[in-house]
Amino acid sequence: MYFKDRRRSPRVNVRLAFSVSVLRQTKLKRLNSCDRALKGHTRDISAHGLALLLPQIQLDGYHLAAEGREMQLILELPAGAISMVILPKRYEKLDGAELGCNYLIGARIVRMEEGDRERYQNLVSGGLKPAELKTDLEAN
Repeated sequence: MYFKDRRRSPRVNVRLAFSVSVLRQTKLKRLNSCDRALKGHTRDISAHGLALLLPQIQLDGYHLAAEGREMQLILELPAGAISMVILPKRYEKLDGAELGCNYLIGARIVRMEEGDRERYQNLVSGGLKPAELKTDLEAN
């Protein structure tokens, strides 16, 4: 590992598909998601953060792990997708690609709708059985 392990919450090793897009601030001080999204998968998740595997580190000219850049993440769960806003804390280029992904981003969860938060917390605390967590990535 290139960065110090600063984990505070127990991790659940699970590969879930996601899409991520950059949040931009408009002139009216609202946050809007970029039109384009990048697809990847999780390496692990916790109550407060996620480890994300991505094929590239830039999207639409934005560096995804730039300091203070919030991103919109749509996490695919068996019972339907959940949405959250995340803040990248660190990243590294992997020595070898994992399922076509060359970058690892460690991100903190900033906010999420209450219903999505409840579903996510159930996942982290073991509310879903491992057999339910199979994704398209594992099926191939």
